[in-house]
Amino acid sequence: MEVTVEETGTLERTIRVRVEAEKVNELLDLELYHLAGQVKLPGFRPGKAPKKHLETRFKEHIGRTILERLMQEGLQQARAEYGLNPADTPEVTSVQLPARNQEALFTFNMQIMPTVEPQGFRGMALTRPVAEVTEADLASALEKVRSRHARFEKMPERSAQTGDQVVLDFKGFVDNEPFEGGEAEGFVLELGSGRFIPGFEEQLVGCAAGEKREITVTFPEQYVEHLAGKTALFHCTVQEVRARILPEIDDALAALEQIQEGGLEQLKEQLRTQLQRQADNAGKKRLNRQIHDGLVAANPFALPSKLVAREAESMVAQFKEESQARGVDPQMHGLTDAVLMQSFQDTADRRLRLGLLIAAIAKEVKLSIDDARVAARLDTLAANYGAQAHEFKQWVRADESRMDGIRGSVLEEMVNEWILANGTVTEETLALEALLTES
Repeated sequence: MEVTVEETGTLERTIRVRVEAEKVNELLDLELYHLAGQVKLPGFRPGKAPKKHLETRFKEHIGRTILERLMQEGLQQARAEYGLNPADTPEVTSVQLPARNQEALFTFNMQIMPTVEPQGFRGMALTRPVAEVTEADLASALEKVRSRHARFEKMPERSAQTGDQVVLDFKGFVDNEPFEGGEAEGFVLELGSGRFIPGFEEQLVGCAAGEKREITVTFPEQYVEHLAGKTALFHCTVQEVRARILPEIDDALAALEQIQEGGLEQLKEQLRTQLQRQADNAGKKRLNRQIHDGLVAANPFALPSKLVAREAESMVAQFKEESQARGVDPQMHGLTDAVLMQSFQDTADRRLRLGLLIAAIAKEVKLSIDDARVAARLDTLAANYGAQAHEFKQWVRADESRMDGIRGSVLEEMVNEWILANGTVTEETLALEALLTES
């Protein structure tokens, strides 16, 4: 077998394989031997059908079986002789089924993984942001608790305001024709929530129970094809207006938060602890982002486009799944698959790049994954599932790719710690809101 590799791009390779006729004949005879003992043909006892008859009858099947074997051998030889590390399944571009007394020729293209020699990870100059919880921060947190326990009360005489709920019937028309998904009855909508097409909720502000309104909106250019960029008219009938009623900030609010003792003061103490924990976590995230930004900037190597596309597809699928779990349809906001793929390209590139850099740095500084930390990370994740923690851990352990994800996060943390320990870190004090908003 003769294998040649041509460099057709930074990470693109064309592999040509030539197999001499003698080798093809050997494989044909071997496949016929196996086939003879497996098939039953009319007029022949098992295993007694003539090879020529079998070769004619199963020519295509035999050829494809041999071709698959030769392609695997050719790829293995190319990897061994040229040190190739495939990034994806090779794409066959030229092939002819092997035939007796003829040499086999086939060509396939493939993308390879880059060779990563990490730079800029030693002696990094980093800034650790820190924040202390102030009384103003605490007051803001209490307002969020109030908002979380808000109730909505029917107000027959009230005009709807931002933050209120309206219960309405609506029917939408485009070009004077109703469209699929544009009609509902008794729909509950919180004004200002941003759930509907931009401009829809704002036009309901000031409406009252029993009022009919016509609302005109324009669908985003990036939307489902038959509605994208078009103007729609909605006939709306408001059934109810419900005002948002907030509880008082007192011991009763603490009771709503399941605090049995200590009342409001205990609630404040818990919020202070939570806010400080959030500040610490946000500071850690920003510090890690500085590390990652520095690594990406210092290592501008090429990535296989197919690998980036596959990572983006995975991210799109995850985004859609999480959106649907929250009751949000991305397409209602103009987020088609094509738009999402485009928007996730840079993130997918960064994620893959960092993964390769983390692995390369760990290898260079001789870091190995700590099994105890992996187990601890799994325990932490499982704790979020309460009574189903044990089942969650079993589910993760049953899939090696899920375990690899946890191992990867642990290795990333270990590399970040190494970079911090071998760099220069100074502290910068920020307001809590600024730190949390940025993070």
